[in-house]
Amino acid sequence: MNILLAIDGSAASDKAVRFVGDLLALSGREDLKVTLLHVAESLPDELLSLTDPSRQVRYRTLADELDQAVRTEGERLLTEERQSLIAAGFPATAIETKLVVREGRPEARKVIASLAIIDEMQNGPCDVVCLGRRGTGAAGAAMGSFPGSVAEKVL
Repeated sequence: MNILLAIDGSAASDKAVRFVGDLLALSGREDLKVTLLHVAESLPDELLSLTDPSRQVRYRTLADELDQAVRTEGERLLTEERQSLIAAGFPATAIETKLVVREGRPEARKVIASLAIIDEMQNGPCDVVCLGRRGTGAAGAAMGSFPGSVAEKVL
């Protein structure tokens, strides 16, 4: 069985990792494999081309620094959550980590993450998908069990 576990560093994501780790470690099944997936966003080149040409070099440098920072943070997060699964008793050889970096405007972060998760579901061997659910403030709390925006889009 192949499990896709999408993580984003939130408390809900950490809880999902702990749940999957505990559940799978206790199952005793040897055919289980987990892919930890983190989606990081980078700024598209089109945003930089909209700026004043005299500032484009500076903006390009900032965009490159941001891109490196999201990659570094994504790798750190994947390593940390992988260690959580191992600590729960899940075999290290059955855990794959995957960092996906997608370009997009900041206001489209949730759509970008959702589409990347859906792509992974369609292209990789995937029997089960697990992701944390975050509320959307008072509206999310009032809606009770309705999934958060990324989870809702993936569903």
